[in-house]
Amino acid sequence: ILGTRLLVAERTIRDSSRRASERQDMESRLAFADRMASVGTLAAGVAHELNNPLMYVLSNLHLTREELDSRGETEWLAHARQQLDEAIHGAVRMQNIVRDLKTFSRVDDEQRGNVDVQSVLESSINICWNEVRHRAILERDFGKTPPVDANESRLGQVFLNLLINAAQAMPDRAVSANRITVRTYTDERGWAVIEVAYNGTGIDAGGMSRVFEPFFTTKDVSEGTGLGLSICRNIVRDAGGTIDVRSELDRGTTFVVRLPESTRADVAHTAQAPPTATPGARACVVVIDDEPLVGRSIRRALRGHDVQIFSNGEEAIQRLCSGEPFDVVFCDLMMPEVSGMEVFNRVSTQCPEVASRFVFMTGGAFTRQAREFLKQTPLVCLEKPFELRQIRDLVRERAEPAA
Repeated sequence: ILGTRLLVAERTIRDSSRRASERQDMESRLAFADRMASVGTLAAGVAHELNNPLMYVLSNLHLTREELDSRGETEWLAHARQQLDEAIHGAVRMQNIVRDLKTFSRVDDEQRGNVDVQSVLESSINICWNEVRHRAILERDFGKTPPVDANESRLGQVFLNLLINAAQAMPDRAVSANRITVRTYTDERGWAVIEVAYNGTGIDAGGMSRVFEPFFTTKDVSEGTGLGLSICRNIVRDAGGTIDVRSELDRGTTFVVRLPESTRADVAHTAQAPPTATPGARACVVVIDDEPLVGRSIRRALRGHDVQIFSNGEEAIQRLCSGEPFDVVFCDLMMPEVSGMEVFNRVSTQCPEVASRFVFMTGGAFTRQAREFLKQTPLVCLEKPFELRQIRDLVRERAEPAA
């Protein structure tokens, strides 16, 4: 009897110890997941803050390039142009990184629409490229796929998770020996199919039966929560699709995502622009942006037009409702104190004839209020950093004919 009691006590202690360890592991993974959610929120703000300086860096680089092009051809100018082109190339690369980062940082945006699978895949690859390129060779085999009805950010989360899992599953060997293949095609039902295959160690039978379970993972806590594939399955199911896995030990693993073709009609907002005018007419332009360098770079780009810059929303409202005619009002959406949304709403009430002249600018509408505002307004919104051609074309179209 005593021996039995001791055995029971030993099992009880062992079970309690195991449960305590599992609870501690679960708490660590939940804390890690919470930190990752916070990082996503911070990333949206960081993307916005980077887009403003990128706006005036790229603008001034392009303006300087235009100036050099007008100076003829000398050896010194040729060298200067080459240096500028390299600087522009670097800034555009930063712009693309920030754009992709914004796609994955819309933590509370649940809006769905027609999504191009290959475009989201490319953004996912760009985001995790540093994780992949030091571990494996990535190969693309992109066939034609239909648009799918999904949330772009959430779908990107699925692809990003699959790609990072593939990279982290690679054996510690020469990069050239490891392969990740991303393949897309349309199946016999007309569905978009996305395959992420990699030649890692594979998943054993026990892992295959649990691979989509919450908190199941073979990774260290610092590398993942075990929630990724479970969340991926929910996202794919929400889009009406399926996600499956097949694997062979010591051969590799393939995840297959299938998504039905969207039946949603493309809806494009048409800007309510004032009547177009004679090209080349001198325009009266207002720029409202809390970043003075953004305003000055736009003024340089619109040389030959009358450009007034305001970094304060209150001052801008007073000027806009002074009775003076304006052709275009470039207004930043996200500003402290008085936001671009408030400027527009107050102008719409006090001097509605000016409201249709607005063109919004944003380095990233990362608040729910801003996104809802943009969904409801039919007016043009430019994503920073935008091309000089875009604002020049808008001003030329909207300028009143010269007297």
